[in-house]
Amino acid sequence: MSYLKLRIVLNKGQRGIALSKLERIAEELRKFMAELGEDLDLTEPTAWVGVDFINTSLGWTTEYAYEVDSGKLGRFNDAIGSLARGKYLPSLRETTSSQFFNLAKTLDPEEIADMETFSEDGTPSRLELSRKTAILAQSPQLPPFRESLGSVQGTIHAVHMASKPPFFNLRELSTGNLVKCLYQPDDYDAVLEAIKIQAQVVHVRGRIVTDTRERSIDHVSVTQILLAERYDYEDVARFIHSGKTQ
Repeated sequence: MSYLKLRIVLNKGQRGIALSKLERIAEELRKFMAELGEDLDLTEPTAWVGVDFINTSLGWTTEYAYEVDSGKLGRFNDAIGSLARGKYLPSLRETTSSQFFNLAKTLDPEEIADMETFSEDGTPSRLELSRKTAILAQSPQLPPFRESLGSVQGTIHAVHMASKPPFFNLRELSTGNLVKCLYQPDDYDAVLEAIKIQAQVVHVRGRIVTDTRERSIDHVSVTQILLAERYDYEDVARFIHSGKTQ
């Protein structure tokens, strides 16, 4: 078992530190350690304490108050090491990484802070932190559109047969949003069958193109249209009473 530790030395070669700067750094560090604690699935993500203070410049160790296994120690050290190199990690929430870079922005323009993480046997690994760390860091850019195979469920709101390609708008059941569904001529009969009955629910399968910026479906290239089976009151009553003992 080990302790998670991050040692920081600020204002190297100077005496003391402005309280306003110390306040900003402490606040941004507190937020970062709490978010990192959540990403690491720590039992108490906010249980961090400051220990081992030094009075030349300003140095201290931020330490998790409870012992952890070697797996969490490795994840902690890897995360700090990658962030110190300006890298966003897929294993961390983007907000956690951004909070680390907010910490870097509290430093003076030309200041380089020393940081250290510690292995299971106590061996330190030295890192550096500066405003340049935040400037070089780039959030991972998602492609504007993402494709996947799947299905959406809803009712057909409107059909545009004269369009090229033809399409219909589906009112999605789960969100109430209108989803543009591009269909092939072979699907025309299935579309007509669906609109014969008011509020007929259909399952539309195909290639779903998602707008990653808007976090919504841009359109669906339809490969199959299935009509959902309809149920009336008698079907519901039979289902409710089916589990009752005689």
